[in-house]
Amino acid sequence: MHRSCRHILILGLAFVALNSLAAEKVYEETSGRTKWYLFRRPKMKTAPAQLVYADQLLEQGRTKRAMRHYLALTRFWPESPEAGEAQYKYARLTDQRGKLLDAFDEYQRLFDHHTGFFPYEPVLQRQFEIAKQVMHTRKGKFFIFPGFAAPERAAPLFEKIVQNGPQSEHAPEAQFLMGKAYEESLEYEQAVAAYMKAQQRYSWSPFAGQASFRTAHCYYLLAQESPNNKQLIENAWAATVLFLSSYPKSEHAETAREYAATLRRQRAHLAYNTAVYYDRIEKRPESALIAYRTLVREYPDSDWTEQAKSRIEELSKLVETRK
Repeated sequence: MHRSCRHILILGLAFVALNSLAAEKVYEETSGRTKWYLFRRPKMKTAPAQLVYADQLLEQGRTKRAMRHYLALTRFWPESPEAGEAQYKYARLTDQRGKLLDAFDEYQRLFDHHTGFFPYEPVLQRQFEIAKQVMHTRKGKFFIFPGFAAPERAAPLFEKIVQNGPQSEHAPEAQFLMGKAYEESLEYEQAVAAYMKAQQRYSWSPFAGQASFRTAHCYYLLAQESPNNKQLIENAWAATVLFLSSYPKSEHAETAREYAATLRRQRAHLAYNTAVYYDRIEKRPESALIAYRTLVREYPDSDWTEQAKSRIEELSKLVETRK
């Protein structure tokens, strides 16, 4: 057969197939799994019959085929009551196969597209369990090599859980663990944002206190990474003082007091550097005097207080002679 004839035959068959699909079409793809469409057509003519057929396949132990037909139901009759049940069963079977991230996504489709047609609490509970498992599961295992931790994979999962059930029993811990996942990934600024939400939204929960300390801890680490960044040091100081005033009997209080001592020394050093800048660089003795006196007043026992006092005496004489 000539090549042109084969092309015409293929185009003709494609045209017939597309017309056939268009005649039956009761489905509009919105979920992003378009590639499944041509190969996952339903066996039956209605959603209830399709659900029964998929259930029968599952009872017969034909799990993969049952999954294909549950999926076909959700794609061809997405607005039907049976679609929610089919999606739930498809998600559970995906879960049973050990594909945790895929299972989480399939459970998420229930919240996104089938509200009211699935058991809310069990699904949210299972999502929470998956997120915690993902957080502590190493990836990249190879023979004797244990792989590496990738807690950042869990952060968006915890975020979804909070969105799905902002007032659920899991929400305070999920919000806290979102911050912990970011912190363990060394994403301290994102961790702080998550921890602060845990304190604001769930101030009544035990995770608020933990989040308060972790906020101070993350800010402290950032301040040590950038010891000349005044804003970071001030943020760390404020977070530490807030934690100590709110939770003075916490098991982390002693550590926080150590943070406070270090941060106080850093603040004093920055105050001294500011005074020196006005004194030596800008040559503004009046401004330098104010800065030195502020240092002496706020940090009377710092490593730089005696130097500041000595310079105050010298600058005071200089300013007097200018008057």
